[in-house]
Amino acid sequence: MNITGPTPATALGSTPAANDDARLKKTAFQMEGMFVQKMFAAMRDTVPDDGLVSQSNAEDTFTSLLDEKMAEQVPTQWNSEHSLAQALYHQLRQRLQPPPATPTPDSNK
Repeated sequence: MNITGPTPATALGSTPAANDDARLKKTAFQMEGMFVQKMFAAMRDTVPDDGLVSQSNAEDTFTSLLDEKMAEQVPTQWNSEHSLAQALYHQLRQRLQPPPATPTPDSNK
């Protein structure tokens, strides 16, 4: 297939750098969601299982899915400048920017 017009990203007015920036932000929030999910699982592991009725496999599956769904929502609700996702985003965004041009020894002549 041969495309002669502008690429879809530039056709909508977004540049490849803006596209990378949006993907990085989305990935940072997903990473924070995974962290929250693991934190929920670790917190559930501290609750003793001994009781009148033991937990079934279905309940294990349900709590796992519930943790996953809550982990998707929690980072968007925090919306803080000091969140883990924001810290990851700011650190990794520096790597997206091109390095500053350094003058070569021959350019001073």
